[in-house]
Amino acid sequence: MNMEPVVNGLEEIYQEQIEFRALDANSLDGQKAFRAYALPGHPGFVLLNPAGEVLWKGFGEQSRESLEAQLEAAIVK
Repeated sequence: MNMEPVVNGLEEIYQEQIEFRALDANSLDGQKAFRAYALPGHPGFVLLNPAGEVLWKGFGEQSRESLEAQLEAAIVK
């Protein structure tokens, strides 16, 4: 079983178009982010537009295909 985060690889592909940030859910910053975006569990994912508005958020395991579709949709908007 591959335990590598699903965003690995996607970050390389989209790094010129999307800024990626990873927060430890147990850190103070991570806890603040989880509360701010009302994420009920982890892993949590949030896509923001340049103005900081939430385009999509998800939690729990995500497939690479699902995340990539969300990234593609965010780029188009």
